[in-house]
Amino acid sequence: MYITYYRVQKTEEEKVVTALKGVLPVLNQYDLSVKGIIPIQEDVYRIETPRGVYCLKCANKGEHKMLFIYSVLKHLVDNGFHKVSAPVPTQDGSPLAKLDREIYFMTEWVFGNPCNFKRNDHLTQATITLAEFHKYAKEAVLLPGAKARVMYKKWPHVFRTRTDELKAFKKTVQDKRTPNVFEKRFLSHANHFIELAEKACQTLNNSAYEKIAQRAEKEKTFTHRDVAARNFIIGEKKEAFLIDFDYSRFDIRAADVVRLTERSLRDEKWNKDKGELVFKTYNKVYPLEPEQYQVMLAFFQFPQKVWRLANRYFIGKYPWQEEGYLKKLMSAIRKLSYQEKFAQFFEEKYCK
Repeated sequence: MYITYYRVQKTEEEKVVTALKGVLPVLNQYDLSVKGIIPIQEDVYRIETPRGVYCLKCANKGEHKMLFIYSVLKHLVDNGFHKVSAPVPTQDGSPLAKLDREIYFMTEWVFGNPCNFKRNDHLTQATITLAEFHKYAKEAVLLPGAKARVMYKKWPHVFRTRTDELKAFKKTVQDKRTPNVFEKRFLSHANHFIELAEKACQTLNNSAYEKIAQRAEKEKTFTHRDVAARNFIIGEKKEAFLIDFDYSRFDIRAADVVRLTERSLRDEKWNKDKGELVFKTYNKVYPLEPEQYQVMLAFFQFPQKVWRLANRYFIGKYPWQEEGYLKKLMSAIRKLSYQEKFAQFFEEKYCK
């Protein structure tokens, strides 16, 4: 067996060798003749064998979530959807490998090139794959112990909670005697943030969300959640493969479509033509019911990026310097102006 150092500085070699040696007992649990191990990133390894190439990941989501991921991937592959990384059981048929307190999860390796949403051909293929995935992403039989987050009926509560948090953040700054520059800038826009959030809450409450959520719950639909460009691989036939199901959950499929739209447009000034490309491509494969558009509108109206940044600042989740927070806030405000225009366009075209 050979061991390859990949993306690792020389000063890190000793630590990497130790980590790789720790992986070897895990690989003994699989029916594989290992030729080489390549560390790709922390706790993720490329395993090369005569039978093919595999991806081994040290799980950090908990056993119940990893069992869920294994279950849905197996469901997809068994039912004919192959644009994912197929899960690989251990030699004795177990979905996960265990060593001491660590849990490992293996899938087949997906070959291809990184997806770039700035390229319309890549975005088109990613959208096709997402729509195809949604066709199969329902009624999976889960392994014993498998669990995932259930979001079917929770979005109105999530929107309301985040809106109230924006109000609380505003009051926190108002109560300060000497707010800093970031806090002053946040406060100067806070009323607008809250107005947009309240509007999104109202849109969602007036939509057919309850009906959509009930249908999704009945069908046991699940989503990928993290449909960013980094989680699509463009294969040799130019098709897109969907990888990394760490954040998959039970949810309505419109949430994934919104996420894909947001991820592909936020750095493109929320270009409506690019948004149209996503909607038209998706609907050719798996048409959205008309009532789903009102739900999607609520997501487009909500100032999610601003809320997330404010939450990280006021709750203290990220130890960034004030200058870093301020820079991110100004960027979020600029992007929000484009998002508002897109939401207005979307409402006029799809929700009238």
